[in-house]
Amino acid sequence: MAYVIDYELLEKLEQKVGKEEAKKIAQTIELIYNELDKKSESLVQQKKLELKNELTKELATKADIDMVYRKLELLKTELEAKIDKEVLKLQNDIQKLDKKFTIMFIILTFLIIFINKDAIDLIIKLLPFAK
Repeated sequence: MAYVIDYELLEKLEQKVGKEEAKKIAQTIELIYNELDKKSESLVQQKKLELKNELTKELATKADIDMVYRKLELLKTELEAKIDKEVLKLQNDIQKLDKKFTIMFIILTFLIIFINKDAIDLIIKLLPFAK
């Protein structure tokens, strides 16, 4: 970016040091501005690169997030398989208990009928209604 010295400043310089000297001073000031501009641009680029490198180390990239997502999906699949296995095991256990309770109920019913003579009479009376 080219810097132009203010006209009033140039006039004051011409009054103090003369026209030729003021011109040389103005050119020197412009060169200094240009050099500062170039250095500031390079410094800005350097800082941007440093910041980018630092952020790259600190922040997760898309690849990192994809890897975590894949691991989570794998864990989810494993957990679902374990849950399904446990559900089947519980269903099997419930069926076994159901069979045991049915057998126990039948045994208890026969015991009540055979031990209690009045129960046999009651069953005989209720048989006509069972139709």
